[in-house]
Amino acid sequence: MKDQFMRHAAAILLGGFIAVQIKQEVRIWILAFFVLLLIRVFYWKPADFWGRMNKPEIFLLSAAILIGFFYGMTAERIIAGPLIIQETVLQGKIEDWSIDHTVAKGIILLQNDKQIHKGLGERYSIRVYTDSRGTFGQGWEVVKPGDRIRFAGRLEQPKGPGTAGEFDVPLYNAVRGLSGLVTAKSEVTVLEKGEPGISWRIREKVGSVLKANWPDQAGIMQGILFGDSSRIPSQSLEMYKASGVMHVFAASGSNVAFVILLFWGIFFFLPQKLRIAATVGMVVLYAALCQGNPPILRASILGIAVLIGRIGKGKMSSLRWLMFAALSLFVMKPLYLKDISFLLSFAATWGMIVLSPRLEKVKGINKLPGPLRFSVAVSLSAQIAALPILIEVFHKISLVGFIANIFILFILGAVLQFGLIGTVLIMFPFFPCVFFQAGVWLLYFTDTVLGWLAAFPFSYYWVLSPGQLFWLLWYCSLGVWLFGKDKVWFILRVQLRKLSGPLKPIFFLLFFILLVWISSSKTNGISVTFLDVGQGDCVLIRTAQENLLVDTGPKNDRYDAGERIIVPYLMEKRINELDMVFITHEDSDHIGGAKYLFANIPVKTVGVPEVGDRLGNPGWQEGIPPEFLDNKDKLMRLQAGDTLEFSSGLTIEILAPVSATGGSTADPNNNSLVMILHYLGSEILLTGDMEKEEMQQISDRGAKWNADFIKVPHHGGKGSLEPSWYDETYPLAVIISVGRNSFGHPSPEVLAYWQERNVTIFRTDIQGTIELENEGQGFRIIAGRNPDPD
Repeated sequence: MKDQFMRHAAAILLGGFIAVQIKQEVRIWILAFFVLLLIRVFYWKPADFWGRMNKPEIFLLSAAILIGFFYGMTAERIIAGPLIIQETVLQGKIEDWSIDHTVAKGIILLQNDKQIHKGLGERYSIRVYTDSRGTFGQGWEVVKPGDRIRFAGRLEQPKGPGTAGEFDVPLYNAVRGLSGLVTAKSEVTVLEKGEPGISWRIREKVGSVLKANWPDQAGIMQGILFGDSSRIPSQSLEMYKASGVMHVFAASGSNVAFVILLFWGIFFFLPQKLRIAATVGMVVLYAALCQGNPPILRASILGIAVLIGRIGKGKMSSLRWLMFAALSLFVMKPLYLKDISFLLSFAATWGMIVLSPRLEKVKGINKLPGPLRFSVAVSLSAQIAALPILIEVFHKISLVGFIANIFILFILGAVLQFGLIGTVLIMFPFFPCVFFQAGVWLLYFTDTVLGWLAAFPFSYYWVLSPGQLFWLLWYCSLGVWLFGKDKVWFILRVQLRKLSGPLKPIFFLLFFILLVWISSSKTNGISVTFLDVGQGDCVLIRTAQENLLVDTGPKNDRYDAGERIIVPYLMEKRINELDMVFITHEDSDHIGGAKYLFANIPVKTVGVPEVGDRLGNPGWQEGIPPEFLDNKDKLMRLQAGDTLEFSSGLTIEILAPVSATGGSTADPNNNSLVMILHYLGSEILLTGDMEKEEMQQISDRGAKWNADFIKVPHHGGKGSLEPSWYDETYPLAVIISVGRNSFGHPSPEVLAYWQERNVTIFRTDIQGTIELENEGQGFRIIAGRNPDPD
């Protein structure tokens, strides 16, 4: 990298990236290390080690890394802390607004007194829902951007992720300048009418024309044009995800490139500088239409820089402009370096600039026709550059994505072009519809092809988290390919020969430490993890030899714990198979995620309570595949007195159900599978949703149920509180698996009982995922968030 600007910008970005990616409590030590390193470089005599070198340049690069790291340490200041205000009067100015038949949504800049509500942010997403009659509260249907309004609503600034690999909502909000979400149903008072901006008027006009003429494709067209996927039907979204082309709704580089080409042609009659200024203005307007999401900001800065560069005499490489755009965004908001959409956009663009010219010369690709060769090279280079990030974040690889992306580059590129021309002509009658219609015809064809690709067997599959070593090897391999393996190998041999003498003891020491670490990592411990799946249960049990799961969380129309939480968590923990899955009972908050789990993770055996003919109930039949329900070798019907022994030394004792209960109307909760884990002299009691009746059955049978840790049954519901039963136990802590609900879980009586006994309470809705870990020296409790329980 001979360009000094590139070197310094890369160094600053590297320092910032390190700062935002590592934990806050470690940053001060890394900062101290960088400061010491900078001091050492200042007193360094390069000739002693490397021969002739530019010492000032090395010092400046080291200082640039330190500056980037120090600036990156400020990133989290803009993330709003968790806050919930259930009912309050709010007022503010509407910045963006859209409304359909079920929900109105937008952005509001609150103007409440922050002294009244400590920790209150400024900009929020706002959602307004219809009542039971399907109508909005009075006044909402006439609200527009620019209006100052007052209304009663609920305000929430969400908690950070409580489970490894979980989507970080506060980070997502902060990058987009938001603090949280405001919801309302009641009437609104417009205090002052405002004037909507031109970007909103254009976007609304386009939306109204599309909805009036092509309601089934309006959401997809708006997503392609403006990067807003919120109006796309869920079925269409799943199809685009499965075929690996969701990025078309990101509104990024290709969109901005066409905007520049379109308006550069439209303004052909203007003098050079005015032509550039007018085109820059159109790029800014388009970024406003797309509401300034990170990919469009990166692409817009890059495009504007290229346009302004035409004023000068020299030319600047695309890679330099990309680095300039990344550095500009980092200065604007350091948190961008932690935002997934920014990282994916940057990596893909880098791949298209750097890798695609080399790929076009690769044997096989170089024999393709020109346009197809370009399309294959660009598509493949973007996917190669972004692959480690995609795997690390989403744990999925689309097998049909490569083919789909080549197709998308041509077809949806044309859809974008027709749509943007229609948008330019939106204020004229008839003409926009001609171009929108052409785009919609192409969309119908696209949906047919993508639907076929998404339905292809194994169109995508889950991938275990490869770890940071994979990142290092992947990008180092790309570097070797770019620079040439002979050149890299020559440099390595020369440098290793110089360093072999003084560094031999260090290599041996590192090798010894690696052996010790590998041997110490192979323990016979146990980990019992209570996953934060919302209002439901899911417990993962891991030993050196087994991976077991108890319950699979809830499922409803908008949420499937199996898809959203459990399978991603298993991938994050590098678990590709489960030895056994226990389902305590058939309620949807315990068996809801089972269908998705069984479809994506191999399972050897399923354990269910012995419930007689109730196993034919819809809950069981819909949750567990026939290959288990109809196979006695894969299905274990468990009841009190059964004991399961595993090769790791783990023993599971079944305490309930005490006897098989027939009849399809029997109470599922009081037929829950209740078990106690015995391992390394410790016990953990897992209780399902058992209530007082089942507790009494366990007591009458004379079983022992004392344990070091207890999962409080039925999410802390009052119906499962039997003080005399719990008085026989002496737990170190209890865990309540609970989420947002309307049942009052956990009940104040349950909380009060354990607090009076001075037993520590952990709750998944507060602490997130709770892990009990024992490696032979007693348990330690690891909480996903807020380490200290309430």
